[in-house]
Amino acid sequence: MRSALLLLTVSAVTSAAPVEPSAWIGVFRPNPPGLAPCSDCDKPTIVGATGEVIVLSPGSGAALPDSGDVTVVQPLTGMNLVAHVTHHGRVPVELFAADRRDGADAVLVLPAAANVAFVVPNPRDVLAIRAALMKDEVLSGVRRALIGLELGGVDVDGDHRADYVVTYGCNAWADGQCQSKGEFLLARHGDVWRELQ
Repeated sequence: MRSALLLLTVSAVTSAAPVEPSAWIGVFRPNPPGLAPCSDCDKPTIVGATGEVIVLSPGSGAALPDSGDVTVVQPLTGMNLVAHVTHHGRVPVELFAADRRDGADAVLVLPAAANVAFVVPNPRDVLAIRAALMKDEVLSGVRRALIGLELGGVDVDGDHRADYVVTYGCNAWADGQCQSKGEFLLARHGDVWRELQ
């Protein structure tokens, strides 16, 4: 009886645990290269470009999508398209809404079946995202590094709450000032946000 009760408890805990959707970080590379960067632009500067998304190896050691279709998402530019992985995590893209700002080349890569909706992160999530970014040593714990932070949310489970966020803003702080700008990609785990690695 005791072992049966233990088995039921373990089974209930296992079935209640949410299944996390797969997600990878990708970087868009124009082809031909030479897309002129806009280092002094303070707003998204979008141009159409052809090229490829290179899916980065996750820090967790999870496998790369090595074949088939994936969904390439960039909420800050309104990109949401299904494309085909050719080999070694490379995804050719015929038309991409590229942001010419420095460091604005990251994308979220999801399974092809992902039901993507762009959402505005709610105030509670914004606070949690900012707290997560303050833990990243590249920002040196300086709250001023988050001034002007842009956030684009992606809902994949249909609850109208962001499951993933792409940010744009300062991504390196030192000597009392922002050293460079770029993007962070984060995933929500319950009410906690963590950087995708």
